[in-house]
Amino acid sequence: MARVPQQAHRRLKVFVFLTAVSAIAIIGMLMFASYTDELSKNRNYLTLGFNHIFVLRKRGNEQRRRVMAKQLQFQGIPFGFFPALTEYDIEHSEDYAPWIGEEHWTEVPRNHTQSTELLADFRTHMNVINDIVRLEFGSALVLGDRIDMEVDIKQYMQGIVAELPLSWEILYLGHCSEPETHRPTLLHDKLFVAYQPRCAFAYAVSRQGAIRLKRILDNMWPYPQFAFDQQLAELVRPLYLEAYVVEPPLVAESGSAAEGHTPSAQIRRLGRSTLGKMGISGVNTK
Repeated sequence: MARVPQQAHRRLKVFVFLTAVSAIAIIGMLMFASYTDELSKNRNYLTLGFNHIFVLRKRGNEQRRRVMAKQLQFQGIPFGFFPALTEYDIEHSEDYAPWIGEEHWTEVPRNHTQSTELLADFRTHMNVINDIVRLEFGSALVLGDRIDMEVDIKQYMQGIVAELPLSWEILYLGHCSEPETHRPTLLHDKLFVAYQPRCAFAYAVSRQGAIRLKRILDNMWPYPQFAFDQQLAELVRPLYLEAYVVEPPLVAESGSAAEGHTPSAQIRRLGRSTLGKMGISGVNTK
C-alpha cells in the first residue's frame, strides 16, 4: 500500500480542521439567527406589535403614574413615560423648555381663544408624534395615564396587528364613542375601518401615519380649531387617514377619567379588566 506523503497528510488534516470549524461556525450562526429572531418575536409580542409604547404623563400626579406603571409591569409590557404639557406651560412659555424638535413651532399668542387645557393636550400629542418621526420608529402606541386594559390584550393584539394592511396609518385600541361597527373589514373580526372615534387615550400610528400627522398638525399650530381627539376624528371620518378601530375596545379609560367627558361620550366597558384582576379600585369593567 502506497504511503501518503507527510506534506499531503498535513494538508489533509488542515482541510478537515477548517471544514469542521466552518461547519461549527455555520451552525452557530443559524442558532444565533434563530435565537435573535425569537427574541424579536417575543419583544414584538410584549409591545403589542409596535416598536415602542409611550405613556403620556402629567407632572404632579404620582398616584396615577404608580398605578399605570404597576399595570404595565403586571402585563409585562415595556413602555416609556412621555412628559405631557400643562396649562402652566402654555400660559408661561418663558419658563418652558422646548421639547426636542419643537423649537421652530410658533409660540401661543397671549390673545388666544382656545382653552389652555386644550392647547396643552394638543401640543403634547404633537410632541409625541414628532418623537415617533424623529426616532424613526416603524410604529408606536400612545397611551393616556388613566387607562385600563383587557387581561388578554397581548394575545388579541398579536392576531390583530398581523392582519393590518401595510398601508395602515392609525389604529384605535380604545375610544369613547358608540360601537364603531359602521365599516366592517374582512381582515379580522375585531378590526373595523374607523368612522369617527372619540377620545385619544389609546391610539397607534405607523411611521407613514406619524409623518402625515406631523405635517398636518404643524400647519394647525398655534390655532387648532378642535381638541386633538376631535381633530383626529375629523381626519379619519372622510378617510383622509387610513384608520382602523378595535371593536369591542381592548383599552378603556378608568374611574373618573371615563366620567369626565361630555354626556355624548360613551363609557366603554372591558370584559376582563387588568386593574380589576390586580385588585385596584375605581376601575372600569362590565
